[in-house]
Amino acid sequence: MPVCAEIEPLVWESDFFQRICGRLSFQETAPLLTTADLDRYELCQAKLAASDLATADALSALGFRLAEGEVDFSMPVVPVARAMFAVGVREAETGDIPALRVAAEKSFVLSRFRAPWYRPDDCGRFYARWVEKAVHGSFDDACLVMGGQGLPLQGFVTLRQTSPSTARIGVLSAWPGMTGQGIGQRLMQVARVWCQQRGIRRLMVATQTSNLAALRLYLRSGARVESTAYWFYR
Repeated sequence: MPVCAEIEPLVWESDFFQRICGRLSFQETAPLLTTADLDRYELCQAKLAASDLATADALSALGFRLAEGEVDFSMPVVPVARAMFAVGVREAETGDIPALRVAAEKSFVLSRFRAPWYRPDDCGRFYARWVEKAVHGSFDDACLVMGGQGLPLQGFVTLRQTSPSTARIGVLSAWPGMTGQGIGQRLMQVARVWCQQRGIRRLMVATQTSNLAALRLYLRSGARVESTAYWFYR
């Protein structure tokens, strides 16, 4: 089966990872994808619906390999008048960035940014940068942290409004060494309150199929599976 796709250059990722990266954009009107097209990139990504096995087989013939699966969740947000954060929840500040970067580097070890396509420290560096940018309002709109006044931080979550009625969690994690204490559930509530304050009715979040802890957290929080996908790399 031929693959019709264009390759979109990933400018930011190419600069960050210091290698020429691209991603397939599947379109019926696109030209046939060739190995010569792919060879212009040091790393090419493709994201497919998990049900699209025919295209997965065709990508395999072009040298792509399965990197990771992804599950996308959706959960309703019940409107609440004058929704307020719990005590100890606040927006992250610039002074929090060094600690947040270290926490992100240690927390996000299950990722599609993995060997043999990426260097061992690339995954941690990527999520550290993500959290830093969220504090400044790019990548995501906000980074919220949880922890009592004058006490160590317990966890963080980043959020982005994607439409007037929908928002998406970027990254969510308990602080390293503080897992198993219900912090994930409380961070999910923080995310819901953030949505309620903006009149957002639906919250989305995605995670890797290998991250069982995250899958269980989102299901316990009332989310349902919206879609599943596979990431392929070449």
